[in-house]
Amino acid sequence: MKSIALLVLSTTLALAGCKKTADKPDRGAAVPTTSAETPKPAPHATDADRVEVLARHLPVAGQADLASDPVVVHFDKFAVTKASLNPKNLEGGTATIELDLTSIKTGSNERDSDLKSPEFFNVAKFATVTIDVANVKKQADAKYTADATVVCHGVTKTYSVTFEVLASTADAVRIKGEQAFSRLDFSIGIDPAKDPTERIDTALMIQWVLTLKTSQVS
Repeated sequence: MKSIALLVLSTTLALAGCKKTADKPDRGAAVPTTSAETPKPAPHATDADRVEVLARHLPVAGQADLASDPVVVHFDKFAVTKASLNPKNLEGGTATIELDLTSIKTGSNERDSDLKSPEFFNVAKFATVTIDVANVKKQADAKYTADATVVCHGVTKTYSVTFEVLASTADAVRIKGEQAFSRLDFSIGIDPAKDPTERIDTALMIQWVLTLKTSQVS
């Protein structure tokens, strides 16, 4: 369930470092990986827990689609800090998930630094995203809905999310899901409607695969 929380965001902002300015190159264009930059995160094994946000650039007249899209923002550090659930009946279960914004990786050191800056996540002040999941309800087969309350960048938002159970044991359940959201929900970055030079789309997609354990506390 908590994985759902991941919808936050977080997120969010994956295209940071892509804003065009007068004294900087157009970072809305693909950012090449140099020897000074870290390589793009390697694809995860299909059985690995993960949280990632997908983001895109806004189209520019006369410019072809960027090969770098979608930009994948990967969270190296995240944790299910609390979970109370019955794997045989998830209804009524709760969970709390935390994302460490200092651990984001996009395959570009420059973009990573921009995402962590005051212009976007401002990790010096807001280093953690917290998601509380509750009101879990079964829809059909392995599909569930839940309310995910996300605290990010000093803003609290609640989303109605959907997730799917991949597998369950006597003391754990594995889930996956995805959720669309806007970075403007958390007052992150610039609204393209107010600045025509803004190259980062406001629409983001968070995807997750998580394992939740009964009566889990970390």
